[in-house]
Amino acid sequence: LKELNSQGYEIVLVTSGAVGIGLQRLRYRKLVNSSLADLQNAQFELDGKACAAVGQSSLMALYDTLFSQLDVTSSQYLVTDTEFRDTSFRKQLSETVKSLLSLKVIPIFNENDAVSTRRAPYEDSSGIFWDNDSLAGLLAMELKADLLVMLSDVEGLYSGPPSDPNSKLIHTYIKEKHQCEITFGDKSRLGRGGMTAKVNAAVCAAYAGIPSVITSGYATDSIIKVLQGKCVGTLFHRDAHLWTLVKELGVREMAVTARKCSRQLQAMNSEDRRKILLDIADALEANESLIKIENEADVTAAQDDGYENTSFIRLISFLQISGLAKSIRVLADMEDPIAQVLKRTELADGLILEKTSSPLGVLLVIFESRPDALVQVITSAIPENIGEKLIGLVTSREEIPDLLK
Repeated sequence: LKELNSQGYEIVLVTSGAVGIGLQRLRYRKLVNSSLADLQNAQFELDGKACAAVGQSSLMALYDTLFSQLDVTSSQYLVTDTEFRDTSFRKQLSETVKSLLSLKVIPIFNENDAVSTRRAPYEDSSGIFWDNDSLAGLLAMELKADLLVMLSDVEGLYSGPPSDPNSKLIHTYIKEKHQCEITFGDKSRLGRGGMTAKVNAAVCAAYAGIPSVITSGYATDSIIKVLQGKCVGTLFHRDAHLWTLVKELGVREMAVTARKCSRQLQAMNSEDRRKILLDIADALEANESLIKIENEADVTAAQDDGYENTSFIRLISFLQISGLAKSIRVLADMEDPIAQVLKRTELADGLILEKTSSPLGVLLVIFESRPDALVQVITSAIPENIGEKLIGLVTSREEIPDLLK
């Protein structure tokens, strides 16, 4: 946040933690002042509002200390649900935040749990926000934010509980597709909402025109990576359904489709297969500029990620592209290896045993970096009767174990 603040970004921080810190302090105080007889009694329960009142000052003292060490000024803003019913309050809130941001101060918002009238989340159906997740979404809309980032203890939204090995990270949330498919795990013992509340807040903000991302608060530089456009966490956007006009293939379906297309390729005659190779060579040369642009993006990404020595990246030159196209044409002119009789043995009268060459099947290729351009170039040269899914492309490491299975 300090780095973004120094770059001129206007940041509002919504935080929780007061109840947890207060609980720790009160438990410690109870422990050091207890007799042996007290310790032998059943575990006592502490009031959540009392914990919030005790913990809030410690929470803000922590933020103040950390930000002060980085020469950043922070401010505290405690709110309750009922205050947002007042139009004049909402106007004053916006003006105060605007004034603080102009001074490069980071406003820190938290729900004032010490005086909140709510006893449990979602108990009052007329409530405006229910927890700090929905408060963050509300503030994002109230302040007309450009982006809402919600931090979690996991990488993002999964299709099921993150502890389930069958759960997969969802990179782009599509309401029409995912709202009925996701199984949520248990929420935090101290928190109100958990991932369910984050998703609800993100969807609400996204459909109000504010892109939202749920990502890990433990991973290094998550917020900075989001602003750099890197694929981290789960993105929520009101136009997300327009980005997936073609049905997404699962990794198993992708592999099965590739095998089906490969058999159609195998059934072609040698001359037709030769023509496909020649078309690929032509496409490589015709798309030289695109390939070089993608390669330069690799170099830039490596430098942004802190790699000082980028010599390991295979820089592509015009000579290499021409050489690759030439090699493919040489391959096209070689004798077709498919269905060649390697050995023929007469086992008995009229019974002939032949050993013939056959294709390996579907291959899995792991690229060192962005394979998009290469895949697009080759796919563009494949005739329709073979099928565009002859080559599939996965874009995240999470899908590799499923492919290997």
